[in-house]
Amino acid sequence: MAATQGGGKGWQLLQVLRQGLGGAERLVHNPRELLTLLTRAERRLDRVNVGRLTPIKKDVQTLLRLMRAYGEGRYREVSGKNLALAGLAIMYLVSPLDVLPDFLPGGFFDDAAVIGFVVKKIRNELVAFEIWEQAQGSQDGWR
Repeated sequence: MAATQGGGKGWQLLQVLRQGLGGAERLVHNPRELLTLLTRAERRLDRVNVGRLTPIKKDVQTLLRLMRAYGEGRYREVSGKNLALAGLAIMYLVSPLDVLPDFLPGGFFDDAAVIGFVVKKIRNELVAFEIWEQAQGSQDGWR
């Protein structure tokens, strides 16, 4: 059964995602805002030592480096769609309005689910970025 306008939670979720992607697209085209958001995300990730984000922490760090390189104009070999999707995930990571607040036990579960989904969707972009990074000699493990 297809979701129709006004057709319940599925439709509402779709609308929220569309609005979020629109905001993420605007964000990735504003380097100052993007770099500010990335700094907040890096600080938050630095505080994560255990929990649901730990297994994907390396991937998140790569994602943040990719987005920082894009925001600084050093790397442009990423599709706009995937960049917006990554921006949406990072916005969710730093947002105080989580489905599960981060201060609750298991609070990073929703963050891990969202970021894990995005990492899986853009895995090829992350691999290509890591290859580029190594060729540049700039990969330092975090920033």
